[in-house]
Amino acid sequence: MQRIAEELVNRYFRLSPQKITPLGGGWYGRVFLAEMTVEPTKVIVKIHLVPNLAEKEACQLEVLATHATVKMPKVLFVHKATIEIPNDAILMEYIPGVNAGNHTLLEREEKNRFAIAEQIVDNLLSYHKVINPGGFGELGANCFEPDWKKWYKIKADDALSKAESFYAGGKIDDAIFSVIRKAHELYDRIFYLPVKQARLIHGDYNTWNILLDENLTHVSGVIDPLNSCFADSEMDLYQLNHANGKEYKLLDIYASKFPLSENFPLKSSFYELFEHVAHYYDAHIEIDCPFMAALAKELEQQMQKFGLL
Repeated sequence: MQRIAEELVNRYFRLSPQKITPLGGGWYGRVFLAEMTVEPTKVIVKIHLVPNLAEKEACQLEVLATHATVKMPKVLFVHKATIEIPNDAILMEYIPGVNAGNHTLLEREEKNRFAIAEQIVDNLLSYHKVINPGGFGELGANCFEPDWKKWYKIKADDALSKAESFYAGGKIDDAIFSVIRKAHELYDRIFYLPVKQARLIHGDYNTWNILLDENLTHVSGVIDPLNSCFADSEMDLYQLNHANGKEYKLLDIYASKFPLSENFPLKSSFYELFEHVAHYYDAHIEIDCPFMAALAKELEQQMQKFGLL
């Protein structure tokens, strides 16, 4: 992957990078910092592991940046896979900062933690205030669906199909699969309240995708949207409890600024389990069964609390 990053810099900037540093990555890509002797002296190279995501992510970054209250990286080049460089990739602006998802930062930034949490939440709210009057759907779509329950049902059906494949292959057990199947059967009763407005979501808004300045006083950037679209804004919210989001009290702060729907705990558990099924399948990675079992147990408990079981 590092060789591919070097080739991408060479191709699009017409020079060899002075240094390439791996920065990690997630389920769908690997990220490198390329340093050069001319402007821009630092560039982020994100190499996608799954085809056809680079252009989509570039579009998402552009749309989200228009409405963000904190900086998001500007895309400099989008690479479509070729014989010579076989991965899709994006080359984008480097934003200096420290990853906010690092648990070891919490004590060091304690005096600034609430201010940082407010900035994180306010930026998310700046996305969610963007309403698409046409309805729900992908960014840049030619047409939209006015009924959220109808639009998301297609995704839920797809996730069930992927869960069936996992179950048939012995990759998830009876306990996990039975909850997925039962929740799918109860779809109309879980989503009993209409979602009236199609709002812009980030799709992967957790502290791992948030950067703090080096002094840990404020948010310096937001990165890595995933499946950003016009959706139920509450679909973004289970991510607020990931990484160290609970320590920041992100969901509590969000709820104090933008009241949650009556069925939020129920549908949020549904979103989290079903979206993870889809992501494990699409990213072709090994399933974390204890994690999925915990998600299934939470959804089962929520269905019980709402009188569905």
